[in-house]
Amino acid sequence: MSSVRRYYDDGYTRAFVGRVAAVGEHAGRPAVELEESWFFPESGGQTADHGRLGEAQVVDVQAEDEGRVWHVVDRLPEASDLACEIDWVRRFRNMQQHTGQHVLSAALQRVLDVPTLSSTLGEERCVIEVGLDSVDWRTIERIEQAVHEVLWEDREIRLHWTDDQGISGFPLRKPPKVSGRIRVVEIPDWDFSACGGTHTRRTAEVGVVKVIGWEKVRGNVRLAFQCGVRAVADHAWRTEALIEAAKRRSCSDRDLIAHLERGLEERDELRKRLAELSARLIAEEAQAALRASPRGVAVWWPERAREEIRTFVVQALEAGAPWVVCATARPAPALVVGKPKGSAIDLKAMLPGLLATSHGKGGGGPDQLNIAPEDAAGAEAAYEWVRAQLTSSGEA
Repeated sequence: MSSVRRYYDDGYTRAFVGRVAAVGEHAGRPAVELEESWFFPESGGQTADHGRLGEAQVVDVQAEDEGRVWHVVDRLPEASDLACEIDWVRRFRNMQQHTGQHVLSAALQRVLDVPTLSSTLGEERCVIEVGLDSVDWRTIERIEQAVHEVLWEDREIRLHWTDDQGISGFPLRKPPKVSGRIRVVEIPDWDFSACGGTHTRRTAEVGVVKVIGWEKVRGNVRLAFQCGVRAVADHAWRTEALIEAAKRRSCSDRDLIAHLERGLEERDELRKRLAELSARLIAEEAQAALRASPRGVAVWWPERAREEIRTFVVQALEAGAPWVVCATARPAPALVVGKPKGSAIDLKAMLPGLLATSHGKGGGGPDQLNIAPEDAAGAEAAYEWVRAQLTSSGEA
């Protein structure tokens, strides 16, 4: 049998007595079918209602193609008539998101003449993909202004039922995805959409719609947005972050971005100067190591960055070292072996031994090997092994 879906005409009933039509499973979880229900099943990009059936908690609601609606529960109830209650906080927030999405999509169509290609109204993130190749905040400001004019006029939202023949009498924003009995949601003088979701009775109940970001996808723009209570909560933490960040930097909210940009420029300049000084110091360090050990340079550092090790190896070879092996235990175990171009030392022949000794991964070319040992012990063992190999080689 098909379940009677009361939410189509009444999205505001929160509690009712439901008669069990069947018990069973849905996707391997216990589930109950009611003869009639006000619970909304996941569909059309809108998440399912939660709540309770008697003492059982409803954790999901899903509809099958033949019209049966399964209330997925944490345990099967024993009674045939159940006191049912919808999680109203979740339901109302979903209604705000869905109604807000209709108003937002219609605004994009009216102001920019761009269609909404898809929508997803998630529990944490709501998005619509629209036929734009780019967007900016000033454009978003225009769209939001149009949206809020409709919301704050407190227009009544109307529901209509029609069929395949009657649907042509409605100026739909896009063609319906279903046939047969079709439900049309009207926002007067703004939008007509064929939709089976739950919506607020009036636009003012949505309160606010805020676009919070976007990204490019498939040549289109995917807008992220929040509505109503969720928009207010999102605005609250963003405002707190902005004000606290500005306060810690002793600047005004409006000057924060400029302040951060200056800080980034200064950081980049300092990084550049630091890199230059580091390169100079590493070159001097490599020359000193070669003077102390002209027949080959081997250095173990308990702690040194991998990139600094590679730079040291290059500098030592440029200074005239016949071979160089360097390793470190931290922050990440690393080992680098190098030789001058044209040297007879066969580094590739040493690679299997290095990998076996270090229990790590790596490789390289004929003049340099880079190994990532499994741990500090592996790095030290590989360092001692390859140093012994190079010391005993003909180049030593």
